Amino acid sequence: MADRLPLNGLRVFEAAARLGSFLRAAEELAITPGAVSRQIKGLEIELGVRLFERFNRAVRLTEAGATLAIGVRQGMGVMAQAVDQARTRRDAPVVISATPSLAVRWLAPRLHRFQERHPQIDIRVSASDIAVDLARAGVDIALRYGKGPYAGLSAVALASASLFPVCTPAFAAQAGLKTPADLTRVSLMQDINAFGEEPAWSDWLAAAGVEGAADERGARFSNTYLTLEAVVAGRGVALAHQALVMDDLASGRLVRPFDLALTSPARYWTLSLPERTDLPNIRRFRTWLLAQAEADGLRDFA
Repeated sequence: MADRLPLNGLRVFEAAARLGSFLRAAEELAITPGAVSRQIKGLEIELGVRLFERFNRAVRLTEAGATLAIGVRQGMGVMAQAVDQARTRRDAPVVISATPSLAVRWLAPRLHRFQERHPQIDIRVSASDIAVDLARAGVDIALRYGKGPYAGLSAVALASASLFPVCTPAFAAQAGLKTPADLTRVSLMQDINAFGEEPAWSDWLAAAGVEGAADERGARFSNTYLTLEAVVAGRGVALAHQALVMDDLASGRLVRPFDLALTSPARYWTLSLPERTDLPNIRRFRTWLLAQAEADGLRDFA
């Protein structure tokens, strides 16, 4: 059993066998020659065999010692390789997993700011709507949308989510969107896999005072990214998260025909494995994410 191996004695033995000297082994290991001699003697007693022939100024491996030295050297090599593989390299890439909508519409347009500040850190972004196993997938930070809690993970709230109608300026003009009731005449785009407790069109219309309005007149899409692409193409109106359309609104590519916004009970989160959450590069990227969300006005958790 590994827990019964005399590891200290074997480490001292390997150095003495490799160097052919108790004195040189002591110098390499930063211990006294007497400590080396005691470790070797203790190992010989435990194994019941002589490992070295002792002379006045030198030592020489016995046959049993030579055989043991080969095995110990091989074993220590295997252990060193395993430890090296397990150890996180300081220059290892920081791997980010995010939903396609958040990756394309918020993270990617801002990522250059982090890279300009930390050019030595290699960032790799993987976009998927499927929640990944962080350990198996080698993901350092996952950006996810939900209510939590996230058992077994270190979770930090990144951004709140408010939803409001958006469409292209041309669509708003063509459809004559003057009051919320005008939405009853147009195509209302929806993500069929949206978070279950998130406000839907029926909630927004009711909050806007449009009673009894149907909310099933638009195309359905499998994710938010596709929904917003259809809106950008001028095909209708969607309830959109502020984080996902703020750049389109700033550029004028999309407009908010009505100011009413509903707050979602879910949030955007940064998730990481507890044992990796405070590694320097991961911590730097998470700190930047939080600062960027704050600068964008997305951290209103009231």
